[in-house]
Amino acid sequence: MIGKLIAVIIVFVALFFSLSYLYQNLPQDPIKMTANTTEFEPTQIIDYGATPVFAENLRFNHNNISYSIEPSCSEVRITAMREAFGIFEEKMKVISFREVAHAGVPSEEGKDGEADIMVGCSDEFIELGEHLFAAGEGGPSEIINMSHFKVIQKGKILLYRDPQCDRPVVELHELLHVFGFDHTSDPKSLMYNTTNCDQKITIDMIDLIKRLYSINPLPDARISELSASKKGIYLDFNITILNEGLTGIENINLSLIANGKEIDTIIFDEIGIGYKKTLRVTDMKLPSRNIETIDFVIDYKSMVEELNEDNNLVQMTIMTS
Repeated sequence: MIGKLIAVIIVFVALFFSLSYLYQNLPQDPIKMTANTTEFEPTQIIDYGATPVFAENLRFNHNNISYSIEPSCSEVRITAMREAFGIFEEKMKVISFREVAHAGVPSEEGKDGEADIMVGCSDEFIELGEHLFAAGEGGPSEIINMSHFKVIQKGKILLYRDPQCDRPVVELHELLHVFGFDHTSDPKSLMYNTTNCDQKITIDMIDLIKRLYSINPLPDARISELSASKKGIYLDFNITILNEGLTGIENINLSLIANGKEIDTIIFDEIGIGYKKTLRVTDMKLPSRNIETIDFVIDYKSMVEELNEDNNLVQMTIMTS
């Protein structure tokens, strides 16, 4: 009699655990999850005051900037442009320049120059008005536009005539355009729209460049898109990680955390400036079907230094009717 009772109890316990296992592991209809994290809003990085610029937070992502000068430029224009780079470097302090071979011309290392700033020359004057001609033009030619910064990839300067001053006034004017400065109403400034040989780089321009280029060039990964749904004990999600920093980022991790415990970690390989990586995951098994909130956290373990550490978390919660 006792043996039969024990056998019944064993069968009952086995049945209970089987049903419990089936309940825990059988998928259900998907239930959408919603983000309850405040959306990140980029803050102002630098106060530009009255300094005229094409766009705020516009900069190269490095301080040692390369340039090349077209060999067809006259020697006097080449000399003036080199002097302009030297004056800019001496005034700004935080910027340095190095000359590389012009594209198509082998350098000392046997490779074509890959310059950040390309300097060319032309003798085709552009008429601006009666007795007025453009002596040159310059500005950023390639920009990556992101929430923190607008990153200059390439700059271009074109000189139309030999220098008319003892100082490289026109050359400096066009170089300042490359760094984002616009025309000013101050006739004593190098950024005035007509040339005077006595024009100078103003203090506000120097201070702005120093502040902007004193910011450490770091990456900044954030979750730009995320959708998720839960099917019992299984999780489906689509996630996109965007790098809005000043440098590329390598081997950053994405961790999923529930009830204070890490569920899984996924490693993303290199993400370049302005690029994104998208991942789709289906049927990820959770520790329990009772989980209602999951944190998606970038850089939970690797502790990569970033421009902004406050945009690395998105919390997803089961939608309630």
